[in-house]
Amino acid sequence: MEFNTVWRDCMRYRKLGRTGLDIGCIGFGALPLTGLDEEKASEVLNAALDAHMNFVDTARGYRESEVLIGKSIADRRKEFFLATKTRARQEEKIRQELETSLMNLETNHIDLYQVHYVNTSEELGEVMSRGGALSVLQKIRAEGICDHVGITGHDAAVLLEAAKTGEFDTVQGAFSYMEKEQKIYDLIDFCHKNDIGFIVQKPLAGGAITPVDAALKWLLDHPVSTVIPGMVTVEQVVENAAVGSSEAAITEEEKAELDGLAQSLDSKFCRRCNYCHSACPLNIRIGVILEFYGKAKNPDNFPLSQRWYRGFEVNGSDCTECGACLPECPYNLPIPDMLKEAHELLY
Repeated sequence: MEFNTVWRDCMRYRKLGRTGLDIGCIGFGALPLTGLDEEKASEVLNAALDAHMNFVDTARGYRESEVLIGKSIADRRKEFFLATKTRARQEEKIRQELETSLMNLETNHIDLYQVHYVNTSEELGEVMSRGGALSVLQKIRAEGICDHVGITGHDAAVLLEAAKTGEFDTVQGAFSYMEKEQKIYDLIDFCHKNDIGFIVQKPLAGGAITPVDAALKWLLDHPVSTVIPGMVTVEQVVENAAVGSSEAAITEEEKAELDGLAQSLDSKFCRRCNYCHSACPLNIRIGVILEFYGKAKNPDNFPLSQRWYRGFEVNGSDCTECGACLPECPYNLPIPDMLKEAHELLY
């Protein structure tokens, strides 16, 4: 399959769809930076740029992530394309978030500004409505503050609806060896055929997939623009960059290892479809909690996961085991038990 790949600076670069931007096939997912202090964050970010990862993705909602990026690599701004996101839906709030993002990132320009966390058709309808978030981002683009407009979410079917409008330059969705249902393939295929950049978030399933080289090589064998794993150590940067700078294909042995891991995780792996959330009478953010529970099983991610979990006003300990969530889960996960385990680990 044609990926429009070019080599530069010992890294494979691919076009970010119709944006025309050449970005590293391995980019930098900046959510986990919030678990680092300024010194460590600077080490990791500068190592990423040194390794020719020229796409950095963050969000207004990622706590100190934007601030750490600004303090660490604002002086190297010409070396990377910058993407951030807003979960706001009204113009006044979007403008406020944009101003904060620009200040934190120490820049006056964003390469890709994304409508963040659109997970239902109803939310997409709100975004696409007259005066909705899309029209605000389009105005910001016309003002020259951002160059391109994208959308992110966790439901591939909803993101396909968004892609089919033709209004978004990029789509960012979860894709991994644990999350490879037909709907994500349909979305990636549509984006590829229609010149829409596809950005792979959560490529290691929130840290659950430990054969990192194999997982990234498998993903890069699909027509995606870039894969953006989170990184919290220089060693992780080096390991991930090595995959982006190699033409080595995934081996049958590596696929077998991924298959074995997927089978072992399947009975307790949350795919963040969020159907359970709306059923919870206490509004427990089940999918987010279980995501950080999964991340915490990797020692490198534990401080980040614990900090986020302790910030929830309503957490796993509040679950009354009413069972309202159970019929909503397409994967028959034992959600109340998993929430208890998450609380015991992270609180």
